[in-house]
Amino acid sequence: MMTIMLIDDDVPMLEYVAYLLESIDLGLKLVASASSSGQALEDFHETLPDLVVIDIGLPGMDGLELAEAFRITKPEVRLIFLTCYEDFQYSKRAFQLEADDYLIKDELSPEQLKASLSKAVSRFRSREELLERYSFRQAIERNKEVLRQSFLKQLLSPGSDTDQMLLLGERLGISWKLPYFRQGFIHIDAAALTERYGYGDVPLIHFAANNIAMELSEGPAAITPILTEEMGIYLIWNVSAPDASYQPLLDFMESLCEKAEQYLKIKARGFYSTRTVLLQQLDTVYKTLGECRDDGFYETDRDTEAVTAVEPRADFLQTTERRGDKERAMLSLALEEGNAAWIDMAVNSWTQHAASERLLPRQVKEICGNFVRQMAFESNGVIDSSFFLWLGQAVHIDEAARLTKRELRNLWRQHTLAPVPVQGKDIRLQAIDQFLDEHADQMITSLDMAEHLHLNASYFSRYFKKLAGVNFTDYVNQYKINMAIAMLSRRNETVENVAYTLGFSDRAYFSKVFKKYSGKSPSEYKISFCNEAEE
Repeated sequence: MMTIMLIDDDVPMLEYVAYLLESIDLGLKLVASASSSGQALEDFHETLPDLVVIDIGLPGMDGLELAEAFRITKPEVRLIFLTCYEDFQYSKRAFQLEADDYLIKDELSPEQLKASLSKAVSRFRSREELLERYSFRQAIERNKEVLRQSFLKQLLSPGSDTDQMLLLGERLGISWKLPYFRQGFIHIDAAALTERYGYGDVPLIHFAANNIAMELSEGPAAITPILTEEMGIYLIWNVSAPDASYQPLLDFMESLCEKAEQYLKIKARGFYSTRTVLLQQLDTVYKTLGECRDDGFYETDRDTEAVTAVEPRADFLQTTERRGDKERAMLSLALEEGNAAWIDMAVNSWTQHAASERLLPRQVKEICGNFVRQMAFESNGVIDSSFFLWLGQAVHIDEAARLTKRELRNLWRQHTLAPVPVQGKDIRLQAIDQFLDEHADQMITSLDMAEHLHLNASYFSRYFKKLAGVNFTDYVNQYKINMAIAMLSRRNETVENVAYTLGFSDRAYFSKVFKKYSGKSPSEYKISFCNEAEE
């Protein structure tokens, strides 16, 4: 059964529309009636109705603003606007919101309401069918990607039948008419990705990046992208001759990296082999690319080069007597002293040593993983197992270091920072608090929070103030100062470390914010706390 919500600040009118709704019997279930914009917003989020009959002339947020907010939460919701004659100038905006009708209150009749609701019901169901068809197509596309992965696996298997592989490729939309092939892959920087998304979102982001690659592959160059677990987005380019220009492949990879950053806000790099082979030799190049993906692990110009040729090198130190014992001691101090600065010092010390000695990348990443395991053991913290997967696939020492620091800081915060009491707090605020906890070392803006919640920034700011009673900036600052107070209560804690840990740019700015929200400077608070402890 489809659901409907009524909104009007004129209560008699609200009751009249509800009465008409019963009399016309379209099988609609009335799930909410609201007489104010604030109540309407809350009721909408709780009930998520399919249809809304809404008065335009509401105080506060008017009906049009509410409708825009509803569309953000539930894009398929159908809208019927009610208005007085003098509000008719709003009709243009109403229809821009794809309203199903625009009814004048004084002329409202059962027949008119029934016709408008019937039209809205029909459009809602048509949209549902469209969404179902779209979901079905998406499911086909996802299965198609699985089939392409299976195709690649068979293609790389020794003794595979070339003609059969080409025929299978044709069925999957992969048409290779030329005799030679070149290969490469797109690596997505996991450290940059997890700064914006959670580990659980990583497969979805990879899928989205592969969709971009698929769109680009429709261009003139016969480049086939296939999403893989071990190599990111793998690229196979069908060429006419061994001496063909590499430029189309370079352009493709650079364009893909640019679009991934533009649309998904992630960093990606392209790697390609300089070997040109026949179809039967694809597996040899694939194996070489996998073995050599870490060969640029210590490059210093990685941020200026979006695409890099991979050449086998064997200049890494295979063994080392140093296994990070000094750095392990630093990490223990981070927990003992409640000082997160030791984390950066430990990881930086290890990676600087690794770079100067050019240690085997696999060994460097293994010890970074051991740092995280040690802190999890000492802090009784919880590690996301995905961390080890993405650490193992890091192609640069900076990527491995940033991933490691992030996971160590998460463990440190679990152990060190006193949680803010949430008993009795709105569940929506608890979700926001969780995000602030996970990003305690960053200055989170309302734009960041709105993006995380997939909401319009302007709407989020208004909605948050209604929910919390304060604007978002004040809420975040107070939240951080509560954390700071808990940290400064430790005898050996420094103001500088607290400011650094909570993401403030410098001590002076931190002190200014601290005094505004606590009434004292950090130093004054520290002195008064110590005096109280001695009494």
